[in-house]
Amino acid sequence: MVNRKARQGGATLLLVTFVSTFVLMPIIGTCMDGAILFWVKARLQAAVDATALATARSLNVGQTTASQETNAEQLGIQYFTANFPTGVMRTTLVGGAPTITINETVVHKRIVNVNASVTLPTFFMRIIGVNSSTVSASGQATRRDANVMLVLDRSNSMNQNGSCAALVSVAQNFVSQFVDGRDQLGLVTFQTGANLDYAPTLTFKSGSPSLNSVLATLQCAGDTSTAQGMYLAYNQIKTVINEPGALNVILLFTDGEPNGLVANFNIKTKTDTRYDATNTSSLVSTPPSGCNASDSLSGVISDGSAETASTVTALNQTGYTVAVLSSAGVPISNTSNPTTINAAGCAFPNSDWTYSIYGRQDIAAIPTQDAYGNSTVDGGYMALDYFPTGDAYAGLIRPDMPRTTRWASFNAADSMAQTIRNDTTYAPVIYTIGLQGNEPMAIDQDFMERLANASGASNFDATKPQGDFILATSTAGLAQAFQQIASQILRLSR
Repeated sequence: MVNRKARQGGATLLLVTFVSTFVLMPIIGTCMDGAILFWVKARLQAAVDATALATARSLNVGQTTASQETNAEQLGIQYFTANFPTGVMRTTLVGGAPTITINETVVHKRIVNVNASVTLPTFFMRIIGVNSSTVSASGQATRRDANVMLVLDRSNSMNQNGSCAALVSVAQNFVSQFVDGRDQLGLVTFQTGANLDYAPTLTFKSGSPSLNSVLATLQCAGDTSTAQGMYLAYNQIKTVINEPGALNVILLFTDGEPNGLVANFNIKTKTDTRYDATNTSSLVSTPPSGCNASDSLSGVISDGSAETASTVTALNQTGYTVAVLSSAGVPISNTSNPTTINAAGCAFPNSDWTYSIYGRQDIAAIPTQDAYGNSTVDGGYMALDYFPTGDAYAGLIRPDMPRTTRWASFNAADSMAQTIRNDTTYAPVIYTIGLQGNEPMAIDQDFMERLANASGASNFDATKPQGDFILATSTAGLAQAFQQIASQILRLSR
């Protein structure tokens, strides 16, 4: 007689063996092969994405001839191979190479599409007759032509800590990351006045002179007319580049605060009470100007008072203001100061800039708009000082107080930035970089964020082009800041 329990044990063993062989092992095998397929898919996708990005970045000429596109594709394939080596995990690349296509269906925008498929032998799924599997991936990158106007502060404070030479080096490296023939780059520098030092061109690398050779001549001197520098750059985007479909960018660098304002000033024609030009803490009765100019002087007024530790928390109420200086920027290779606008009979006797401290005796007040239509009041962003009730110029902006000259310069730059980002035709994006440490007064981060319409700005507007602000605390940090902005400009969207 056969033991019943023995018969049951044998049946159970047969059942377990059957289930393990024909159910569990295929399931386990499928899971293991599936995990391998998932890994291969992830790596293939990364390789395809790298190929698309590398191909798009290497489209570095103005015309897309067959040979030029071939060069870009070959570089892309090198990136593919580096990220997905031949035969990895016993895979075979279908067709021997990824498929790369380049199209420019929209002006100033080229789209790179990359597709790749590999066959992968299975290990465990062979049990159920599946000997191989095919994995595919696709990627896309867009190369949008960039028009970039560099707006660089080369005021006197940039001579501190070797910053002037450092700026040249990091700016040249920034330029090297863009491509001749597709991108356009130009240069504006500003100090007491601003210059268009290099008109935007497609041949900023191959042209003579090149942009980097002009940057190599940069010298630092003077004050900080930020609004004028931004205006000159914006004007080049509108009137010279004139490409609404491209990515239009203004990159502003400064190591301090605006303290110079370009404007048309009415001649002082009345006796009033204002701070003396030389004994700046004394209020004195000041007679009409002796200027023979018909009705106004055009030039620059700036805060000429020295920044010290005490001005970090409270700007100078009294001190030197300098006016009326020439608004024409000093050549980029020159360290001389701008000349005083010499008008017969005025308080300043000649064109020597050191006499510009007497300019406050020749102009009636700071106007409510600068020479470019920017508001010097700007909705009260920075509070100004006005002549008091009873004064001959009651209610007008004082030209004899350094802090007001500086705040009016702030307001004008802030107003200029608003005008730029309100332009829906060219949609310029503003990036700002600040270098800390050259001046006692810290960089005003909110102001710099406002210029860029960065997300942290007190007036951030998500409906307008959004830029970014980066603060550097050293020349090494300055190089990183320029690199970070370059990466943002050149970022390619999939």
